[in-house]
Amino acid sequence: MNHLPGGHRHVTETRNTLTGARVNGPVVQAAAITGGVHVHTAPPPLPVPYQVPAVPPTFTDRTDSVTVLSAWIGEHAAFVRGVAVHGVPGVGKTSLAARLLESLRDQFPGGQLYADLQGSAPASGPRAVLTDVLGQLLRSLYRGPIPSGLEERAAWWRSVTAGCAQPLAVLLDNAHHADQVRALMPGGRGHLVVVTSREPLSDLARDGVLLHQLDPFAPATALEYLARFAGQDRIDADRAAAHQIAALSAGLPLALGLVGGELAAHPHRELGAVANVLQHAHIRTRAAAGLPSTTGIAVTSSLDLAYAALPPAPAGLYRCLGLLAFTPDVDSALAAAVADLPLHTAERGLRALCEAGLLTVRAEADPVRGAVYTLHDETRAHARRHAEEMATDGEPEERLRRVLDHLLHTLTAAERILTPEHRRLTRTYHYPPAAPAPFTDADGATAWLTAYGGHFLPAIRAAAAAGLHATTWQLTHALWCWLRLAHDYFAWAESHALAADAARTDGNSLAQYEIINTWGIGLRNEHRHDTAVEKFTEVLTLTRAARDQRGAAQALHEIGTTHLAAGRRDLAGQFLTEARELRDGLADAAADPDERRAHRRSVALTDISLGELALALGQGDEAVARLTTARDTLLDIPDALDAARAGAYLGRAHALAGDYGAAEDEGLRAVRECTALGTSRWTARSTEMLGRTLLEARRYAEARTLLQEARDLFAPISTADTERVDVLLQRLDSTPPADR
Repeated sequence: MNHLPGGHRHVTETRNTLTGARVNGPVVQAAAITGGVHVHTAPPPLPVPYQVPAVPPTFTDRTDSVTVLSAWIGEHAAFVRGVAVHGVPGVGKTSLAARLLESLRDQFPGGQLYADLQGSAPASGPRAVLTDVLGQLLRSLYRGPIPSGLEERAAWWRSVTAGCAQPLAVLLDNAHHADQVRALMPGGRGHLVVVTSREPLSDLARDGVLLHQLDPFAPATALEYLARFAGQDRIDADRAAAHQIAALSAGLPLALGLVGGELAAHPHRELGAVANVLQHAHIRTRAAAGLPSTTGIAVTSSLDLAYAALPPAPAGLYRCLGLLAFTPDVDSALAAAVADLPLHTAERGLRALCEAGLLTVRAEADPVRGAVYTLHDETRAHARRHAEEMATDGEPEERLRRVLDHLLHTLTAAERILTPEHRRLTRTYHYPPAAPAPFTDADGATAWLTAYGGHFLPAIRAAAAAGLHATTWQLTHALWCWLRLAHDYFAWAESHALAADAARTDGNSLAQYEIINTWGIGLRNEHRHDTAVEKFTEVLTLTRAARDQRGAAQALHEIGTTHLAAGRRDLAGQFLTEARELRDGLADAAADPDERRAHRRSVALTDISLGELALALGQGDEAVARLTTARDTLLDIPDALDAARAGAYLGRAHALAGDYGAAEDEGLRAVRECTALGTSRWTARSTEMLGRTLLEARRYAEARTLLQEARDLFAPISTADTERVDVLLQRLDSTPPADR
């Protein structure tokens, strides 16, 4: 049945009564239904984030600090509040911040975010750290694509937090400079930022931030803290030795905890014996380090004591973790990779290091990673010094290669599952992982990518810095599956810049233009159309020089699609037509069935773009023909998502051709297919297209419902798409009632 513009319907009132029943899920109340019923829900909201490290069970005292800071925060509730805690390494700044935020949890129902600013010596430079951290924070609150530039990300962060319905708290750990903190201050009102740093960030005072110095424990508190590990009876039995340990530990919770862990592990060891060992460690440290600070001696001596007490296997793992410099944290999979251990052995080793006080638990039971641990900066440096002292020739590079090969192997497994159409390139493993990837389906691969997203760019940086050119571009090539999910355009740009140079240096022209091609796609997604065309043109030059017709056809397609996105229709038609001809010829010439299928799919994708172009030019019949052919081919391949995309555009093509019945049928089918595939973006897009069709058919009430649904779906994932639908809704609101 065609629903032509101007059609009128008689509406009758219907009442339904339901008694003695319970209904779950969507409900439709209607007298009669013409066409179809489409019910879909917005993607589940992001969980309220609670990322701040847990308060250690041995947390002691600091009552005065918590009271002072809580009172100040309460007095400034109308503003974005900031407190900055500074103190020497190991004094317990992060633990105090976690305890403070735990006490204030009910006041910040929007959640608690955590970011490590990596102190004074970040591996990738302070600007890169800020950009990474902004991406991490944004992903905690926002599903949509994230821009690449630091200033853009900072602006988005302020905008997203200004729109939060409830106040949230942010812990910025290990800051080095006031400007870092300023870039990360949220927008809006009522939020809280807690900062930790070694030195006082005095310049923040002019921004209204409260500066708070955290001092080491007083002697009595140090004994109380030590008793939490050793027991009060042992402290009372030899108070002189206990006081000596407290003094040698300089009242620092980190140093006291390491000694306390040793006492807890050996309940029959006398405190006097431990104090003597610690005293000798002080003497050695002072002689070796050339009179460092008292607190530095205390921490290093305590670390030496804890390390010396380790059995050989955990000690070896500890040294390996010192060489794992690029990862923000560690779990059993990463530990097994870097130390070349079975997974269960790595798990035991991590638990032993945690019990010795050398690791801190960040997450007890992450659903993907299991227990996740972190190393204090001083602990990581200590582990690295011992690793370098005992390393054989080439061992540091071997450890790096092992963990990079693990990530490459698992990323490639995810790539094969999630993006099987991605062109397969060589993978070179120096230490091929024996274990299979920890997932076998799309859901598992997606969960793994999400859990490890913060490790990928640091890994690529580490590979590039070590001159591992093949690993650099192979990691980036495999990263395609994560970039399509995360839309992190900073990671997209930096990884591809490093990978393009690496492929060029490696002498691999195929890898070079594949990398540059996906680099261009990221630029186009950011609406940087001219720069994207430059990249695709570079690919076209390289592929033609290499006589790679498949690569050249891909470059032509991408150039045409980019011109179409930029509104340059004549150029779009020229390049897309050339791409289709070349792809069609490749499909006809292919002897291998799989190769022929891949080329036919490529032809269909170009037909979708040509169908979009015909829509833009008002050529309804041409668009219907192109998109029908594309959809039929993609259903035959099969490629369900792209077939659904073709169907959504086909619905609009039928509307342009005046057949609103076919337009509605195709549109409804596209919505159903996209919903079944679980793709939020294309569920929203197809719903919007169907809403446009019904709007043109003057079915205003139904159009409004669909457009509002599309807007709700777009809201958490794309600001630009949300704003576009808002324009349509405003236009609908401005339609005179008589015309509705």
